[in-house]
Amino acid sequence: MQKNILRQALVGMIVIVAGFVASSTALSGEGSSIKKVAIVSFTVSDVAGSVRSGSVGSTSVPDLIKSTVNGMLNDAEKRLGKKWAVTKVSGFINNAVYRKAGVPKTLSVFVPKVNGREMPVFTEVSKEIKGGQLDPQKAKQLCKALNVDAVVLIFSEWSAKTGSFVPTTKAITKNVFTVWDRNGEQVIKKRVDTVGKKTLGAGGIKAVNKETIGEWHESFKISMDKIISSL
Repeated sequence: MQKNILRQALVGMIVIVAGFVASSTALSGEGSSIKKVAIVSFTVSDVAGSVRSGSVGSTSVPDLIKSTVNGMLNDAEKRLGKKWAVTKVSGFINNAVYRKAGVPKTLSVFVPKVNGREMPVFTEVSKEIKGGQLDPQKAKQLCKALNVDAVVLIFSEWSAKTGSFVPTTKAITKNVFTVWDRNGEQVIKKRVDTVGKKTLGAGGIKAVNKETIGEWHESFKISMDKIISSL
């Protein structure tokens, strides 16, 4: 019993020191036949208002997140470009098949606005958007319409983490990355959670402003680097 408790404590300490948790699912050969991809869904969620709750700053948190998501999309496309050829969202945002595949955005998520139009979402179910799910038929249609081998969905859940030993508060993102091929199969699913480096406050009270919102963005970039390097 004591050994199990000690083992769990050590695992928890390793996660805190490392600042991230990673998990992955290898499917269908990890997408080895993929050469060209497109990010068709990019969503950010302030889960249960965690970033907004206890925040101190003069700019509204939703406005700060909205000002960040486009930069996150650009960073994701650049990082994906190290692995595959990438058809950028700016090149297909008005594609008729792509627009038609979307559903009403009833969930509380933020999406990039590209060339004046928001990227669509493909589900109204919270569990599905968080898990990077996509209807197989839509995956086939999107791959064909965009002339790519696979489509990518990225979900980034934002919150704040307060330490149990030292009650400092930092940014944390939980990032889910899925890839669906032209056969409608999910061939890659990965998740990386990363805690920000800077202390934003203590006891759940934190500074969230134009200077600190970048901590969530940086956390996302670190997660994406880990995901891409594992492909």
